[in-house]
Parts: sequence; C-alpha cells; structure tokens
Amino acid sequence: MDKKIGLIVGREWSMPPKFIEEVNRRNEGVIAEFAKLGIASPKTVVLPNKEYIPGIIHDESLRNLEFPVPWEKHIDYLGGFPVILKDAHGGGWKQVYKINNMQDLWTHYNESGLLTMILQEFIQWDNYIRCMCLDQSDILVMKYDPNNRRYLKHDLDQALYDRIYGDSVKLVKALGYDMNTAEWAVRDGVPYAIDFMNPAPDMDIYSLGEEFYWWCITHLADMCISMAKNPRQQLTEFRWNQLF
Repeated sequence: MDKKIGLIVGREWSMPPKFIEEVNRRNEGVIAEFAKLGIASPKTVVLPNKEYIPGIIHDESLRNLEFPVPWEKHIDYLGGFPVILKDAHGGGWKQVYKINNMQDLWTHYNESGLLTMILQEFIQWDNYIRCMCLDQSDILVMKYDPNNRRYLKHDLDQALYDRIYGDSVKLVKALGYDMNTAEWAVRDGVPYAIDFMNPAPDMDIYSLGEEFYWWCITHLADMCISMAKNPRQQLTEFRWNQLF
C-alpha cells in the first residue's frame, strides 16, 4: 500500500502543486496530496471579500485572486444553479442564500461587506441530519428539518448512522472541539458535511425539544464533571499527529 503525504496549504501558491507533482512523478510508493479527512463535502469556492479592512495590500496579500471574479467559471465548477452563498464563518443560518441566477448572486455578494463568503454546490438532500457533539466522541444524531427549524428522531439505517457518527467524530477531533454541532445533507446515501464549526451550539429546550434537551443537559454535565475531576494537561506545544 502506498504511503501518503498530506499537505496543508496556507498563503503559498507556487510551491504546493509542484511539490505534489514532483513526489508523485517519482513513483517511489509515496503519494502526495492536499490533506483531507476522507469526509464528503460539497464543492466549494471561497470568494474574495467585497470589502477589506484598511492595511490590506491588494497586490501582495491578495495576489493569488483572479480579477474580475470569474463568476461563470465558478458556477460551472459547482454544477450550475442553484448554488449556496453563505458566510464562511457564520452560524444559525445567517447570511445563507439559495441562489438561482447571476443577478441574485451579485445582489447578495454586493451586500456582504467585510464578510468572507463562499459559494457551495447545492446538495438536494434526501435526509438532513444535525449531530450534537460532546467530548469529541459523544454524538447525538438527530434528524433536522432546516425549513421549519425542528428536530425529529432519525430514521437512518445502521450503516449510514455509523458513517455519520464516525465522520462527526473525525471532524471534532480535527477541530479540537469538545462541544459542537455538525450538519449533514444526505444525497444518494452519502452524507455531505454542510456546517461543522459551531462550538457554541443552541441547546435551548424550545429548539431541541424535551428529549434531546435532556440528553444535552445530562451528557454535558457528565463531560464537565469528568474534566473537573481529571483535568487535561496544559499543552505546551501543538502537534499535528493528533489529527491522524
């Protein structure tokens, strides 16, 4: 079996693809690729901000951006309309728009100001799941109706349930979140990670309903009591090997 090198990329642009090409060209039994967790996710394009804070030097900090924005190319890559336009750092379904044409896209993008917006493939789901994740391994899998904002008991088969549970664990361990929600749009039996960076999830009884609310209360108490009795050692350095 080939060994793998996972490359995490920041601002650099010329080095990463050529490095990957060079490693793979040598046929040494080692494959280089951009780092992934093996989790399905919608095709995504990060857009340049509509506006930037003072001090951003466009021809340096933003030198890897295409201008003007190649809107048609992005839409083609995402599979055509409809697409989702949303705030990359948002939550609670704020600044999330289902876009059906270019005019709608430009209108909402032009209103985004300093927000970093992403364009995302629209997943027409057969099932929608939200998971409450505690302690990086304690996962409550719930069916969620995003149109009416209500939770229901899930009706997943065991294999799909196990995959969603396992993928949720992978995400929170990679992110280092002890409390989080992960949302999954299921299409043709495949769960796509839609939203998974919410370390302050809504646990209100009027949102969750009584059964799920009490699960959160009791399991959160279990986690916090355990952490108080068995405090984790303060990290003095950070290592990537915990993610793999």
